[in-house]
Amino acid sequence: MTPAKAKPLRLIGFILGVALLAAAIMAIARSAPTLEHLREVVVRPDAFLIVCVVAAALGSLIGSSGMFFALLRPFGRITLFEMVKLIAASSVLNYLPLRPGLFGRLAYQQIVSGIPMRRSVLSVVEAAVICAVSIFWMAAVVAIVRWTDARAVGGVLVALPILCGLALALPDRSRLRPYLEAIFWRWIDLIAWTVRYAVVFAMLGVELTPESAAAAACIAGAANMIPFLGNGLGVREWAIGLAGPALATWTTDIGLAAELINRAVELVVIVPIGWSSMPWIARAVRGATPK
Repeated sequence: MTPAKAKPLRLIGFILGVALLAAAIMAIARSAPTLEHLREVVVRPDAFLIVCVVAAALGSLIGSSGMFFALLRPFGRITLFEMVKLIAASSVLNYLPLRPGLFGRLAYQQIVSGIPMRRSVLSVVEAAVICAVSIFWMAAVVAIVRWTDARAVGGVLVALPILCGLALALPDRSRLRPYLEAIFWRWIDLIAWTVRYAVVFAMLGVELTPESAAAAACIAGAANMIPFLGNGLGVREWAIGLAGPALATWTTDIGLAAELINRAVELVVIVPIGWSSMPWIARAVRGATPK
């Protein structure tokens, strides 16, 4: 699909996401108990939980940045810190209509880092495959634990992708290293999402089991992958909300409120990093552009 043909779909996706987000806020506003829970979170914040969820949000940012860094490092001049700034800025801009953040990041990688556009686009496809496989793997672990209560087996299966981090010891010329390293970083991202859900639900007085928090992380990961919706706007809120009754773990209203807290924390972490990175990115592009 050409960019021109995709533009209307991205605009429709943005409008749909905003509408779904507004509907989620309205649904919460009609629930007095949920509003009281949210008031308690604001009036009597738990400092420990706040630190945990902010740290987990930073872990998500580093994990997702590391995945793209691993896939692109062999093809250009780029650092992990540089990729963190690019992903943060891209995430902020992707909340806007037409998702300009993605295209800006791809252009930066070509102009400044010397990474061919075709390679950058291919990395997006590779990252999508790695994300999908990681979500499927985590969902399979959750299913095994919930249906068989085989927690030891689940623990081993969760630990296996972490072993992909051993790829860091492989030579740079190894063809497998970028993909194994990308899987490792993606798994860090997914575990950070699991912690985020455990914490935001704890803020609302709901204690999740590790498998329930992991299930929420899988649902959010799938929502984030929906095309033409920047950062799963609106869809993520309703996906988490409606999943609660299906999992017999939380009510729809509490799920909506938990995801709104999660998104608010995400913005608190990403916006300052992304916004402050934009001038640096602009200077780097101007400096690398032939006069």
